[in-house]
Amino acid sequence: MARSPMRRRSGAWLAFIAAAALTAVLLTPLLGPSTPSPVTDAAPPSRVLSRYETAAPGNRVDRDCGFSAELPGDPGRALWLFCDTVWSGAHRGLWMGATAASGPFRPGRVPTALTEIPAPPAAPRPGPSPHPPQGMLPTPPGLILPAPGPGTGPAGPGPGAQATYQPCRIPGQAYSASWASGMARLPGTRTLLIAYTDVCVRGQVISTQGFGLVSYRPAANALGGQVRVFTAPHGLPFQHNLGSPVFAGGHLYLYASVCDDQAFGTCRGGRVTLARVRADPGAWATASAYEYWSAGRWTTDASRAQSVLYGAAPTGVHVADYSRVGKGYALIEQHGVNGDFRIWRAPSPAGPWRPARSGRMPCGGQSGVDLCRAYIGHPELSTGSDLLMSYYNPADDHIRVAAVPW
Repeated sequence: MARSPMRRRSGAWLAFIAAAALTAVLLTPLLGPSTPSPVTDAAPPSRVLSRYETAAPGNRVDRDCGFSAELPGDPGRALWLFCDTVWSGAHRGLWMGATAASGPFRPGRVPTALTEIPAPPAAPRPGPSPHPPQGMLPTPPGLILPAPGPGTGPAGPGPGAQATYQPCRIPGQAYSASWASGMARLPGTRTLLIAYTDVCVRGQVISTQGFGLVSYRPAANALGGQVRVFTAPHGLPFQHNLGSPVFAGGHLYLYASVCDDQAFGTCRGGRVTLARVRADPGAWATASAYEYWSAGRWTTDASRAQSVLYGAAPTGVHVADYSRVGKGYALIEQHGVNGDFRIWRAPSPAGPWRPARSGRMPCGGQSGVDLCRAYIGHPELSTGSDLLMSYYNPADDHIRVAAVPW
């Protein structure tokens, strides 16, 4: 899912950041032995839970968004990749970026016994565990604050002097993070490809300064081949703010979205664009190798990309392959903060896309910038009758999964 400008953190989160040292998160002590919950899944709608949350009555994990994929070579088990995470109870911590957990799943049900994954390259845990979360992707280097710092530009002391910029690092005010935007299995391998964007967050201002890809081998809990494909210190064009990786026909497809006409918390008009590149690490690491869908043909000029949806009004999108349940490809389009969404379906990643269903998620407790968001589909949980979709619910700061009839 391409990251929407509406993805924000509440003031409570920023206060928590000020009270905790980000660099200490990876050193969070591990929990002692505990009896895990015997419950492994629940009927939707329900919260996605890890064993840390169910290990003790006071344990709590607040998540921001959740992607999932069946683990290659391990049928019946899935990896979950979460966005910003805060945990409390037996241990306290936070990670502004991606955390991960894995565990069993059943189609049509919501997992409630995931095991939190240690920060790579730590050895994977041998079995179910009540350990707390840890960071999955490292903090990105080299990001700058959205506005230039005190400089020596045209108004400075000398001709030709260059403005200076402050690093994106102010305790309690600004931080850098790599936000996951989707993942997919590399065909014929036991590796997952993770898409992410590098962001500088300062208060309520988010500056997306990079898009990258990294491979993940679950069996070894190892990251590899990480590359920042696109970078722009003053903010990426939305066409490069990519997510929802899909492999098909020898290509890697990725999607981006923008709301061009936003008012009163909803989008009245926007675009969903499509990029593709050869499904080869050497190609997807090369910015010039990417092509963009434009009026029935492909172009290497991102600025000429045209919407693949007629009448799009997105504040965020997520695309995945549901061929396993006979539904082809599905795109979830969120329209705003009131819970409204629309599902589109297509026979291929490039379309043609046809609207199939619309609805509203039962979000509650919204206030300020703590908004309903992150509508993400889960092919491994979905069935021939229901698409299982997760979303962030401000009412309890958690990821919930609901079943939406096809």
